[in-house]
Amino acid sequence: MLDLVRLFLKAGDGGHGRVAFYRNRRVLKGGPVGGDGGDGGDIIIELDTRLNTLQHFSGKKKFIAGDGLRGGKARQVGKNGQDVVITVPSGTVIWLYQENNVSKLRRERVGVRRLLARDDLPREKYFVEKETNPPPLREPDNINSDERPFFRDYLHDRLDDDQAEFLPLPPGKLVRLAMIDGKLPRVVICQGGFGGRGNDAFKSSRNTTPLEAEYGTWGEQKMIFLELKLLANIGLVGLPNAGKSTLLAHLTKARPKVADYPFTTLEPFLGVLNYPDERSLVIADIPGLIEGASEGKGLGFDFLRHLDNCRELIFVLSLSGEQVFAKASDQHKAHWLREQLEVLLGELSDYSEHLAKKNCLFVINKIDLYSSTLIAAIKDEFAAEESGLVLVSAATGDGLAELKKRLWQTFA
Repeated sequence: MLDLVRLFLKAGDGGHGRVAFYRNRRVLKGGPVGGDGGDGGDIIIELDTRLNTLQHFSGKKKFIAGDGLRGGKARQVGKNGQDVVITVPSGTVIWLYQENNVSKLRRERVGVRRLLARDDLPREKYFVEKETNPPPLREPDNINSDERPFFRDYLHDRLDDDQAEFLPLPPGKLVRLAMIDGKLPRVVICQGGFGGRGNDAFKSSRNTTPLEAEYGTWGEQKMIFLELKLLANIGLVGLPNAGKSTLLAHLTKARPKVADYPFTTLEPFLGVLNYPDERSLVIADIPGLIEGASEGKGLGFDFLRHLDNCRELIFVLSLSGEQVFAKASDQHKAHWLREQLEVLLGELSDYSEHLAKKNCLFVINKIDLYSSTLIAAIKDEFAAEESGLVLVSAATGDGLAELKKRLWQTFA
């Protein structure tokens, strides 16, 4: 599942105003009639409920809107540039990596949810010696579109509070601009430039033949990341081969890959747990974590971020067959489960303190393999978590009815 892409976005520049004068067979030196330039096209990010991945961005790295055309003679206004609409699934977060000056001005003044007015931008005139001369070149307002930043380099360098979109962009950090969902289904991520005025706008009694007009303003340019986060009520967290996929398959109608070896789940998987009274919960199976996942080891880094939107977590703990039949005391085996939990909690805390503070349940899986004395030792080991502890066997169905009941009680 493609759930993270890097894009370069460039809105259209405004067209320049024209320097022109009225001419025909009978009028050799008429007054100014230079038209205004057209506005540049916008780049819009829009919600499409039919999408559930970012796979349609495969091979696409740049989106460039049309520039406004230069003003014409006889006060003709240049044609506006074509807008570009980018569609994304619900839960897509927009992260800003780099931007040009006009983008910075808009973002810090009004944010990405509002547009700048024409008078909000400085206007720059140009002068020509003859009306047939083109506008002089000016210093461009560009960013480096060839940069290739990696999202995982910004694990602890992201500004994502409610006011982040209005803040200056610190070097080496990402700024959260918005999340596209039902509350914000559409945003003009890059606003096009405004067309400049032609020389007709500068005529006066003292200046009857103005050889001046305005440049169009620059369009916004941004380097962004689009990150698709799963919109689930509950996230399943556990070490590889803990039985998360089997548990999801028995709780919901989802059919994730299930096998007796680690890392059978290579991408997040969603399932819906339905209740008789038409209530439901969305559960996400997150690929197995290993120690060091918060630093990018294994598959952890790429999927820990999917837990951000989960309102509750289920820690799925289990003993392997070798551990169950190992020559060790039941208390020692129960402590192995405790060590699993500590590894998982440590990785979540290292990745984000917010994750470690979410409501959670603790599910001990594969109890069909455990003796009665081992189950008693496990309950003693997890006495502090007794209120949130559920013992189940995803293979046989033991304890699943209790787990469904506890899920709704805890979630509600």
